[in-house]
Amino acid sequence: MKKIIYILLFAVTFMGCEDYLEKSPVTEQTEENFYRTEDDMYRALVAAYEPLQRNWGESLQLTMDIVSDDAYGGGGSATDGVSGKKADRGLTTASEGMWSTMWNDHYAGVYGANVFLEKVDASEISEEQKTQFKGEVLFLRAYYYANLVRIFENIPLITKTLATSEYSQAAAPVADVYAQIVSDLETSISYLEGVTYSNDEKGRVTEWAPRALLARMYLFYDGVYGSGDASSTMPGDVTGSDILTYLNEIITNSGADLLPDFGNLWGHSEFTDSWVENSIEGIFEVQFSNQGEGWQWYNAPFDIGNKMVVFVGPRGTGAESEYYSGWGFSPATQQLYDSYEEGDLRRDFTLIDMVAELGEGNFEEADQYTGYLNKKYAGLKSQVPDVGQEQLNFPQNYISIRYADVLLMAAEMEIHLGSAANAAVHYNKVRARAFESYSPVSTVTLDQIFLERKLEFALEGIRYWDLLRRGMPVLESAIQVTNLGGIYDSAVNSAARGFWPIPSSEIALSNYALKQNDGY
Repeated sequence: MKKIIYILLFAVTFMGCEDYLEKSPVTEQTEENFYRTEDDMYRALVAAYEPLQRNWGESLQLTMDIVSDDAYGGGGSATDGVSGKKADRGLTTASEGMWSTMWNDHYAGVYGANVFLEKVDASEISEEQKTQFKGEVLFLRAYYYANLVRIFENIPLITKTLATSEYSQAAAPVADVYAQIVSDLETSISYLEGVTYSNDEKGRVTEWAPRALLARMYLFYDGVYGSGDASSTMPGDVTGSDILTYLNEIITNSGADLLPDFGNLWGHSEFTDSWVENSIEGIFEVQFSNQGEGWQWYNAPFDIGNKMVVFVGPRGTGAESEYYSGWGFSPATQQLYDSYEEGDLRRDFTLIDMVAELGEGNFEEADQYTGYLNKKYAGLKSQVPDVGQEQLNFPQNYISIRYADVLLMAAEMEIHLGSAANAAVHYNKVRARAFESYSPVSTVTLDQIFLERKLEFALEGIRYWDLLRRGMPVLESAIQVTNLGGIYDSAVNSAARGFWPIPSSEIALSNYALKQNDGY
């Protein structure tokens, strides 16, 4: 799907290649004559994918790492990245720009999906293409809403383009949002059945991604609103048994598997020749490219590289370092480093040990320095292209859902509803890759699974949601462990129940139909 990314340079503005412009000048492109041809609808499809790439600044992945027990805020100084540090200390407010950015970027995705779904049936493309494209877009809309409802909880549910008179939207009942997510994902599964892609188009949504996202959202819903033991029925009439079936379908039928080496996922120098994106392990990856020609931050759709890698990379690296000199955000906590037992290969592919890898004096200490940074997504000099602004042009995909996650979710569900032996099989498969020598276990507990999730998915933007779905006491206890005082303060705003503030600008724009969340 890297090929698709290049089209993002044109999709939102409806501009194309020279040949396309000769046939249909941009001045003639209107809503009435655009959504017709296969080329038109393909561009509209790509426009629905585009907001996934908007990870400027304090993005969702970066922020969720910072507010978890995996990382602090970091950056160049105490006044750098203040919004993230305030969130980490339980002091964030509704006026912080990062919340409005997350809100607007995700609703831009919802809007793109809604436009596509309204236009596609009247287009000239084949019925087979209509079905496939709708399957992709329904997943994307559900993905955007899945993030919104977990971040803000109380959000407007918009499934069509709005007339001016409809702009003042109140929050929908939370149950309605979950029911819409379920509807979109289940329809996506049916529409994408049997769909495969060429190598050039890998990265597009397959039928397995909506199954995995359904499982992720069920486990979150069950933990936050339900019983926490998979006996809940999620709005949309999805049961724990349904989820276990979906996960088993991925395991049995998708062809997905773990890569042989954990390091293959991340593009480190040890595995440069075998770094594989959109691999057999990637259930859903957000695509990035190093071929964007944009030179300005916050410039969708021209910024098509992974901006987060600059944020988390080590500061002031020397000429001999493989790491691109970044900004030192989200320094990993000591407790994360200490959580890995001796011999766990994942530790050294997850964390940059600054002194051990770079050498004393070969880097600048960032704010809230701990000695460790995010290695998975740190930018490498070898990835820097010859075009565009290099800080906007790192190609490393964000692996949003991995097969390892499917296995550990299945292990969790098996403990609740299925076979303890199957749970151990799934757990052992993930854990065996992490060690050169591993002795399988015959039984596994939920605590072991959650610890394994912490170690496997550290600094991938997942940990905070795992803590929250286990209950506020678990979240509060985990964050308190990292509250070392001074510049290493961490805390939870318990009154907010783990959710974040509705942006004050959005409340005003809704003519105060939206109400602020508790705790803010």
